[in-house]
Amino acid sequence: MSGYTPDEKLRLQQLRELRRRWLKDQELSAREPVLPPQRTWPLERFWNKFLQNEAPWRKLVYKTYRHSIFVFTHALIPAWLIHYYFKYHVNGDTILETGEVIPPMKEFPDQHH
Repeated sequence: MSGYTPDEKLRLQQLRELRRRWLKDQELSAREPVLPPQRTWPLERFWNKFLQNEAPWRKLVYKTYRHSIFVFTHALIPAWLIHYYFKYHVNGDTILETGEVIPPMKEFPDQHH
């Protein structure tokens, strides 16, 4: 027995047609992909609207804003945290008038507060 039976040939033809349709369905149209609208924060919406008019002074204002945010978050806040840590945790409690360092309190693990 050589070759396929008529039922097997019909089945293979139908499978080929289904594969072709499936591949055709995978092609994207010009309108795809359809993405949901992008949600933005209010401040980001403000800057997007502000920068629509591409005047040089507007770009300068935006760059100044971005640089000031960078300096604040990457220099001032870390400097304040380091200062706070050294002032209150490394040096210990000091009496301002005499400069005397107060030793830490003893802890009693068996007593409840």
